[in-house]
Amino acid sequence: MKIDFFADMVAPSSLPFEIVERKGNGHPDTLADHLAEKLSIAYSKQTKKEQGLILRHQFDKLLLMGGRCNVSYGKGNFISPIRLVLNGRVTQSFGETKINYRDLIYSECELFLEQELQNFKFSKDCKVIFETTSNSTRGLIDNSGTSSINYRFSPRSTNYLPEFKRPIANDTALGFGFAPFTALENLVLEIEQTLTSHQFQNKYPWIGTDIKIMGYRINERVEITLAIPQISTEVKSLIEYQENINLLKELIFNISSSYKQFEISIFVNPSDNPSEEVVYLRYTGSCIESGDEGAVARRNRIGGVISACRPYSIEGINGKNPSYHAGKIYSAAAWEIASKIWIELEVACEVFILSQIDRPLDDPWQIFIKTNDKVDNTKASRIAEEILSNLSSVTNRFLDGFYTLT
Repeated sequence: MKIDFFADMVAPSSLPFEIVERKGNGHPDTLADHLAEKLSIAYSKQTKKEQGLILRHQFDKLLLMGGRCNVSYGKGNFISPIRLVLNGRVTQSFGETKINYRDLIYSECELFLEQELQNFKFSKDCKVIFETTSNSTRGLIDNSGTSSINYRFSPRSTNYLPEFKRPIANDTALGFGFAPFTALENLVLEIEQTLTSHQFQNKYPWIGTDIKIMGYRINERVEITLAIPQISTEVKSLIEYQENINLLKELIFNISSSYKQFEISIFVNPSDNPSEEVVYLRYTGSCIESGDEGAVARRNRIGGVISACRPYSIEGINGKNPSYHAGKIYSAAAWEIASKIWIELEVACEVFILSQIDRPLDDPWQIFIKTNDKVDNTKASRIAEEILSNLSSVTNRFLDGFYTLT
């Protein structure tokens, strides 16, 4: 395990400017990410229970395609449904046993989307398109089927799955994590999570969840723009809509009040033009109802924000197998290593973990740890080695929904 240290990290908080974005829980891309991970967790748990291991799958090519709604004050209805394309690969049999995954996936999709969207009935407002395969990726593929590598998505036994004995990297990939958050990163995350929390949704049922936040900082001056839909069935008039906008600004300033180091300006729905009947009303609370689309990996990074002044991996995490997918596992491991170095050694850091295809996951190709100050390399190495030597615990935490992936 090779670990190289560099004490040249420049934290975004020390830069003269910083930019942070978050796509809220109801944003189509966040919905796609969240749903893909839900499907991976459900499938993993089922196969672990019934077959004794997590069988190969990747729901990370899932796509939500926008529908169309009529929307007006106090009401709304679907004209055409949203479309859910379940694209990717999934193990459909293990030996002679067929895996009943379609019913599982359908019920998970129904439960999730009806929970996340208002005024939405899955059976009539969503068209499901199954496009999953169990095709092989690597090796010579012919009718003889002599190579076991061709059966990893239709294994005859555990002998066809190298990860059963010792997980190996499925690909050459990068996992990245950092700690701690800057104040602006915390602020952007806190605003969205507060507005979409159960407490706020119950108190202010007109707030939609397709909230997008973009914030920037120049020295101590912060400006934040928010797009916040209002639920059409909960808003009876333009006057009521505008009163809600004023209340939103007040609520956001209250959430931001503890960040006294900043001089904050808030902009809510700046594209509104009431004279031309342009206001942000949505029947479901999400633009997925109005032609927008959601795709996995166009997302918040692990931790919950898109921080433009930090390095990051473009690796798609949600929906991939949590037992052997290198980019997914190393992203979580890097996040844990960075968090633990910060908590135990009190040094801000960024952690990069590289995999090499077919190399054992507990023996990364290379690790880079960047810090903003000197760090005890021996202690930091021990933290990294402890986490990477027990990757099964990382897998279990994925199944428990421990990590903030959306």
